[in-house]
Amino acid sequence: MARILVLSTVHQAEDPRIRRRTVAVLADEHDVRYVTPPPGPVDAAAFTWRPLHGGRVRRWFTAAREILRGDVDLVSLHDPETIPLGLAASLLRRRAVVVDVHEDVPDQIRTKPWLPAPLRGPLAGLAAGLLRLAERVTTITLAEPNYAHLFARRHPVLPNYPDPDGLPAPAPSEGAVVYVGDVTEARGALLAVEAVGALPEPRPPLRLIGRCAPALARRLAARGAELGVAVDLPGFLPHPEAMAAATRAAVGLSPLADLPNYRHSLPTKTLEYLALGVPVLASDLPGTAEVLDGLPGVALVAPEDVTAWRDALAESLADPDRRRAAREGAEAVRARFRWPAERLRVVYAAALADAGR
Repeated sequence: MARILVLSTVHQAEDPRIRRRTVAVLADEHDVRYVTPPPGPVDAAAFTWRPLHGGRVRRWFTAAREILRGDVDLVSLHDPETIPLGLAASLLRRRAVVVDVHEDVPDQIRTKPWLPAPLRGPLAGLAAGLLRLAERVTTITLAEPNYAHLFARRHPVLPNYPDPDGLPAPAPSEGAVVYVGDVTEARGALLAVEAVGALPEPRPPLRLIGRCAPALARRLAARGAELGVAVDLPGFLPHPEAMAAATRAAVGLSPLADLPNYRHSLPTKTLEYLALGVPVLASDLPGTAEVLDGLPGVALVAPEDVTAWRDALAESLADPDRRRAAREGAEAVRARFRWPAERLRVVYAAALADAGR
């Protein structure tokens, strides 16, 4: 049994890819210590959880201490900012390190609004170089095959598919339009309010489930009130609770803007909606269309086009065959798009073996 540290300085403890699909699998066979910012996971019976307190800088230094401890055989990292720590653990401690790449980091940096525009290009270039350096001394795993262009060599892809064993069964619709994920403008929160608000009365309620900045939450609520839309913003819910809410939705949304970091990615929520038997409206972006186009219950919609989203919503809500098709196809989606737990075990076992040589 190996001693594995799974660490993120940014992601919440209930992040589905880390907590539900990585930690849960590794904890079946290994002694896992899971370190994230608080609040902690809902259930930590199978592993040990430790909090990273304070601001980003303090969390980074605490993470360094955790990574460089002597009682760790393998470190699993999930944030670009921790890659230098992974390099130190590999080169100085001769420790196995897995860097799980969740997104196209350089493209993400290029579109961060809080970064001064002159710094975005140089920082994106620095991130690209750091990823190339990491692949020389650590094991790289990718959440999307489209991230392969960031690297010189091929690396295993652990596609961000749901774990169907952790999903509730399909259930009757309660009529709401639902979005699950971080609630931001770039992810289409304002567009969703506008599109629902453009529907004829009676309009369905709109539930936006996920972390939302207070200022944006106020804007969404105010705009919903102006348009006569009941906007529910429950904030972050643990994944099982979010899925329980989504399974009774009339339709599930993924209204991503056409930005470089989203263009070639597949939003996991779309497969989760389909696995719950819920029809999907998703932005017609290449990475999404590549997987979803042609699946029962799916409609691809022009990104950032409120009129197109209104029309797609109206059609989906009025068409019982759309929900019936999604529900009848749910089992096939669960079988076809399934988190590759065994592949993850093989990758981590190989990393441990390589470090022991």
